[in-house]
Amino acid sequence: MDDLRDRILKDILGKNDITLTEDQERALEIFMEFYHSHEDRSAYLLTGSAGTGKTFLINIFTALLRKMGYKVILLAPTGRAAKVITRRTKRLAYTIHHHIYSPKENAFGDVSFELKANKEKSRVVYVVDEASMIGDHSDSSIPNSLLRDLLRYVFYGDEQRKIILVGDPVQLPPVGHNDSPALDPDKLSYLGDLDVFHSHLTEVKRQLVDSGVLENAVLIRDAFLGQNIQELRLDLNRDVQMLERPYEALETYMGYFEPGNQDRAVFITYSNYQATKVNQAIRHQIFGAEEPLVASDLLMVVKNNYAWGDPKRLPFIANGEMGTVRDVYPESYEEKYGLKWMDVEIEFLDARGEIMLVECKIVLDLLENKQPQLDQGVMYSILQQRKQEYMGMSASKAASLLRTDPYVNALQVKYGYAITGHKSQGGQWENVIIGFEPDYGNDLRAYIRWTYTVFTRAEERVFLLNCPFVDL
Repeated sequence: MDDLRDRILKDILGKNDITLTEDQERALEIFMEFYHSHEDRSAYLLTGSAGTGKTFLINIFTALLRKMGYKVILLAPTGRAAKVITRRTKRLAYTIHHHIYSPKENAFGDVSFELKANKEKSRVVYVVDEASMIGDHSDSSIPNSLLRDLLRYVFYGDEQRKIILVGDPVQLPPVGHNDSPALDPDKLSYLGDLDVFHSHLTEVKRQLVDSGVLENAVLIRDAFLGQNIQELRLDLNRDVQMLERPYEALETYMGYFEPGNQDRAVFITYSNYQATKVNQAIRHQIFGAEEPLVASDLLMVVKNNYAWGDPKRLPFIANGEMGTVRDVYPESYEEKYGLKWMDVEIEFLDARGEIMLVECKIVLDLLENKQPQLDQGVMYSILQQRKQEYMGMSASKAASLLRTDPYVNALQVKYGYAITGHKSQGGQWENVIIGFEPDYGNDLRAYIRWTYTVFTRAEERVFLLNCPFVDL
């Protein structure tokens, strides 16, 4: 195995003309200990901030494991994160939900998740990227937490399977958590009764030192981890620029905006309210029209939807998924149940990056509403009114109609030009415009963590509007 490791390292490093950092060398040693361990229920945890080479190590680990006859399955918490890791590793990644759950609907159209039985053989390793986003809270559709269910699935029926969790502990934790439970070795060991091997990377790769974005990300990281958070000052350079007026931010976004290229640019805000305002301004610049929706509009799904996907290519349309409007059917517009509705055709990309068209009904009211999604009470009221309209039918027929009812299953979307920091997690864009806001709840450390998270969404350039961490 050591000879094989050396051959693979020589091949990978030679092609990329790079060397491993001391951190990475040590991580590789611990990974080999993990690999050779014969303990049941073992996990390898790889943590580190932006630029420390986590994805590069994933490629090395994957190559080693595949050469040794292991099947490697790549997972990520969201569809966008899965597409990013697919692009970086050139291997298909799946969402955790897609891989471990089967969605189940009851007669009232409510959806819950049922954990699948893991039928994989022993020589399987699961690699889970962006693990900072995996929470330990249950919700209405998952009786256990996503983290607990993931671990149950991995070791179901065979405790010799292995799991590798990769993530950045400085990123925003899941909603409702102070820190990311999937990146805490003690928590992970306790929750899953696991033997955890842990490597933490801090050294930024030499090849990335010249990145102005990464240079500032390190400053933000160190401020968050240190004691002098009041002293954080960013370093403006060719990759990180300050914008003095909102119209400059709008002009900058329009300069980089490229129709059909969702990864070219994004405007990230602190609040849903601010995202709504920025989306309105951007759409006015692009289209100039007053129509609430037009062909080529960029949309972001804000609630999981299980009615309009494809069982194999896109089992459900996930919260945070981006889509482009292909066609709008204005004749379908109607006002009903206190809301405005319209039928549209939206273009999504499946896990392989191939185009998939979805025709569905959407709720127009949500497009310019500061709420993150429709209130549960509103959706329940619509469900009850639709059930009333099916009165007189057999129970089985009514249940069947409810499962595909276009109003009950309407896609909840917002414009996708400007999104919040939480919605941006797991994504990468070439150019990122960040709109800072003065009202951040008086928790400076949490605001710095938010700043780090949105800063590290950029691959090339960051533009700052109203940033409090720059001396003017």
